[in-house]
Amino acid sequence: MNWDELKRSVPGYGFAEKYEIYRKARPTVTLIVLRTVTDPILFRSTDSERAETQEFNGAIHAQVNGEKFVSKERLTGLNLCRKLDEDETIISAEYTYNEPIPSLPKSQNADMLTYGLAGTVSGATFSQKSHVIEGYTYSLEPYDLMNKEIHNALYESGTMRDVYGGQSESLFNPVKVQPGTHFVHFVTLEAGTKEMLLYVMHNILNTGRYGARETRTGRNMKNEIVGVITSAGDSCLSCGELISDYITESESELSRDAISSKISDYINEHKRADWNVYCADDFELDGFSKFPEWLKDMISVGSCRDERDFIVLKNALEIIRNQGLEAVVTKQNRSAESVGD
Repeated sequence: MNWDELKRSVPGYGFAEKYEIYRKARPTVTLIVLRTVTDPILFRSTDSERAETQEFNGAIHAQVNGEKFVSKERLTGLNLCRKLDEDETIISAEYTYNEPIPSLPKSQNADMLTYGLAGTVSGATFSQKSHVIEGYTYSLEPYDLMNKEIHNALYESGTMRDVYGGQSESLFNPVKVQPGTHFVHFVTLEAGTKEMLLYVMHNILNTGRYGARETRTGRNMKNEIVGVITSAGDSCLSCGELISDYITESESELSRDAISSKISDYINEHKRADWNVYCADDFELDGFSKFPEWLKDMISVGSCRDERDFIVLKNALEIIRNQGLEAVVTKQNRSAESVGD
């Protein structure tokens, strides 16, 4: 299968036909992402040794700003862009995440066009709004503030004793989110293209390290796309609202079936008439359809289990860049015509 074949199989409902700087319509696709902690993970807040927290129904839950997920997923996407790039057909060699370059054409790539960017060109500032809405999420299970790991700080020797044999007295007590904890994240692509959705899926499915010290701790989270909503309008949902309305203080451990049941109830309460809701085969959402073949194919390609999947992704990334370049040229021509008038 190539990208053209896969793209033709995907209904246009929920997508923009192509990338545009000025959005005239805002169809959406919302991914229901189940994130499961597999190793202890620390999401820092103003207190560097524990997560932010939020209270729902008398229980404390870990609170995570969506940017802590987005930033890691963007880096996964950028790595893909650079891996597949040939002769800067996907990404400029000068482009660096969070370091805008003074050239709009060289800034055009899947990362900037999908997730947004702010910068300066020729002395004037510009801002590219993100197509990805990925807000706060919260642990479905309570966050145990008493579950601390106490560590001695090591010396340069790699031990807890100094050169004279003295014991290190420097301690740190990180309070980590423990394995088995679940987060439900509603990630919405607004006025995005089919190529952008494939890119976002890839980045979510292939990122497994989050939180502070992730470069030392390794893989600590498993991401699954368990549901998808397509809409001609807004399909954003809230994890906080889900917990507040459907999870009680007494529920300290949630099974997969319990999570799917609560998401079903939540979606059914808020579902609009223009929503199409789909769920994974092993994640039942009551009253909604199973993933159609086109969704299964996109998730399969995004997972990159086959070398041929990279060829499909490469084609999609080239299309995103070309549409960005076309939009820049169109904007510059319109500006020139306006000055001429």
